[in-house]
Amino acid sequence: MNDEMLTLLESSFNLTVNKPEELVFSCLASELLDENKMKSLLELYTPMIKGTEPSVGEVYMAGWFRGPMLGLIYTLSAWNKVPDLSLDNLSAQIYKAYYNEEQYYEVSFLMHNADLIAAPEQTDDSTEWATEKLMIFFEHTVRPVFETIAKAGTLNAGMLWSQLPTSLAYYHERLMNGEDSEHVKQAAERIFGIVKSLEGAVFGRSKNPLDVKFRMTESLGDPDKQVRLKSACCLYYLVEDGYYCFTCPKIKEDVRIEKRAAYRSKQQA
Repeated sequence: MNDEMLTLLESSFNLTVNKPEELVFSCLASELLDENKMKSLLELYTPMIKGTEPSVGEVYMAGWFRGPMLGLIYTLSAWNKVPDLSLDNLSAQIYKAYYNEEQYYEVSFLMHNADLIAAPEQTDDSTEWATEKLMIFFEHTVRPVFETIAKAGTLNAGMLWSQLPTSLAYYHERLMNGEDSEHVKQAAERIFGIVKSLEGAVFGRSKNPLDVKFRMTESLGDPDKQVRLKSACCLYYLVEDGYYCFTCPKIKEDVRIEKRAAYRSKQQA
């Protein structure tokens, strides 16, 4: 893998070959399957993100896998190759980061072997191969971690899976409106289609939790624009000084109406 590829994976998908300067915790990703270690990690991590309930740490930890998921989709689409995202090849890293001099905690996955695996040259084999790689990632990397979080924590695995579809939809929109070539975008449509066509059993669910039909609502600031509601609450309201997001599916539409009116009044002032 060349430096440009590595830089993209690190900057956009939280996949890296580097150890951060202000590392505060790391472990082999395979250790996330140990229920006792998971309990200890959740107790450590939840206060870092200022969660007021244990469920916040559980949901945010599920969010760790957004980057690798989207990175896998991109590498399949743009390069027809994949990194090794098996738990044995990854280490989870929690480290201090800064924005406008404010400190917060970020997470990345260290890839011990960063070699990319190329797809077969034949188109039919490539589709079958991409399906296999996606199935392996969801079934053998994400699913066992989510099931361990569910055993060690307070939420069920379904709530953890529900944190991913919104990111999937957002990234699809961003990629299709971005600067990648039409060839990459066409390949990405195929890969997104494969993700949504996977059987629920891959995820340990009765249905594919990533194949979601989103509800829409009028934008906060633009009456002519529709935005999607999140597939599930991210529990930000349970973070210190947090609140319900405008697109949270938990809040009623009349609350959104009030939020729109307040926002637009402020903009016009």
